[in-house]
Amino acid sequence: MILANCCEDSKGKYVSLSMQSTHHTFYQDLHLHYGKLHELVADEQVFSKVPDSWNIIVTDVENSTKAISEGKQQVVNLAATGSIVACLNISREAGIEIPFFFGGDGATIIVPDEILEECLFALQLHQERCSISFEFYLRVGHRKVGAMIENGGSLKILKYKRNDLHIMPIILGDALQMAEDAIKSNKQEITAKDLPYNLNLEGMECKWDKIKPPRNENEILTLIIQATTVAHQSKVYSKVLKKIDEIYGEDVIRHPITAKRLKMVHKLSRLKDEVKMKFDQITTTKLAASWWRTVMGSWFTKYTSSGRNYLNDLIQLTETLLLDGAINTVISGKQSQREQLLDYLDRLEDNGSIVYGFYCSTSSILSCFVTAIDDYHIHFLDGDNGGYTQASKVLKPKLRRQQLSE
Repeated sequence: MILANCCEDSKGKYVSLSMQSTHHTFYQDLHLHYGKLHELVADEQVFSKVPDSWNIIVTDVENSTKAISEGKQQVVNLAATGSIVACLNISREAGIEIPFFFGGDGATIIVPDEILEECLFALQLHQERCSISFEFYLRVGHRKVGAMIENGGSLKILKYKRNDLHIMPIILGDALQMAEDAIKSNKQEITAKDLPYNLNLEGMECKWDKIKPPRNENEILTLIIQATTVAHQSKVYSKVLKKIDEIYGEDVIRHPITAKRLKMVHKLSRLKDEVKMKFDQITTTKLAASWWRTVMGSWFTKYTSSGRNYLNDLIQLTETLLLDGAINTVISGKQSQREQLLDYLDRLEDNGSIVYGFYCSTSSILSCFVTAIDDYHIHFLDGDNGGYTQASKVLKPKLRRQQLSE
């Protein structure tokens, strides 16, 4: 049950939203941290507890591996991107800043009560559109942060400025994973009541073709690395992040995208899928508008200084690394570098510090949220052939074996 003017606290008691209202600026008020990420992650004292009154929203494409094997990675990624875009359009309208995490075949968004119902209702409509237009099921569910903490979880966050343009959340703890597991195991999730609000996916774009690595001899490596003990996450992730820097170089060096490799796609089928995901009806006008934005975008990025600046900004604003209680990253490098890193990760896995999954591909896939060329934009990256989904497929059996051994 979702109530319009109250919410459930971690002990199951309902309290008025007016008592919770001071928490809605929690994320935007967090201190902004700079510096080397592996050094920040090593210091748990710089992390803040997420308020119990906030909510963890999880979306996930059911049987995503099958969908991707059928050539539907673009729409699977769009379903995940759309989950974030739907909530961001609501939060930006409300003037509330929220953290979010792209997972290839799903997303996790952390929101205060003030926008919870609107987000859930928008995602319910997004779920229906995925089912009707693309014939796959998008799970949608949410859990109260306080409930996860009461069940033994933890959730701490840090706000990190990764480069000149990109600010990202960093999570320590297992509450997000606990919420995801609970939602995946419960087929019938609570849905929001009808609201006078329509699904708004304006700004969602998927106009880039598959992106080859910066150098021809390079590959794209997608990794998910999870510490086996929550209490050791800080120490373990600091070591792993430092090792990735040592082997692959820092962000700019290992980044899978360069401006010269970015090319817009002009296939009508691709543009049609984007329109089907964004709107409840496909019209000639909407399809023509999408095609025209692609044509103008190609011209703009190739022949204008503003366009070239936009591409440089795009690279900085692409999410190649996420820490949501696990390390999720897409990087570019040589086979020899991958072998060196995996040898290190194997040793950590053998001594019981981590479990991990990985997937190699020859290109990456980009989806975007662009409100305007000179305004807010963020870009979500996945390895080709469902990099994150494939890495998760390797990781899950290891996690099950770990749970059985405990």
